[in-house]
Amino acid sequence: MEKLELPSPIDMPTPFAQVLGRRRSSREFSSEPLDASILSALLWACAGRNAEDGHRTVPSAMDCREVECFVFDADGVWLYDNAQNALLLMTEGDHRMATTAGQDFVGTAPVTLVFAVNKAKTGEISEGRMGEICKSVDVGAMMENALLACAAMGLAAVPRAWLDPAQVLQAMGKTESQYDPQMAVTVGFPL
Repeated sequence: MEKLELPSPIDMPTPFAQVLGRRRSSREFSSEPLDASILSALLWACAGRNAEDGHRTVPSAMDCREVECFVFDADGVWLYDNAQNALLLMTEGDHRMATTAGQDFVGTAPVTLVFAVNKAKTGEISEGRMGEICKSVDVGAMMENALLACAAMGLAAVPRAWLDPAQVLQAMGKTESQYDPQMAVTVGFPL
């Protein structure tokens, strides 16, 4: 499996009140690719490790860490490996449009992050309504961290639930029995 090592994340010294004030949804993106250190900072913010024991920057129900982040860019679909701060290639090729059910702007943005529940990691989370709520809250925490990191770095971003899980899974090279893709965040530099 091809692995792309990421550099250390860049620092985000913007005061939190300013980050909150800048947070907006934007559907207009430059096609300029994201620098690897910016992408590293974005991934660390939404799914990275912040402790030696593996704890992450986001909460997780029962500490299952069941939500994983996939990066869709012009070169392929990548799984973010927070232990190694690296991207693992899942499938080659440009599959960004597989993350939408008809929103054309997705194809112009350099990156879409997809937050998907790894069903093999949900063992301690209860079944039924409460379990679904817990998983959705975990996805929401990742999504919000991504949006706040984008605001801190001056990036344009938009959260999206308008996706076809079957198309996303096919692009990821995964199946419905393995993953449940729930949300996407499309990211790039503003126009």
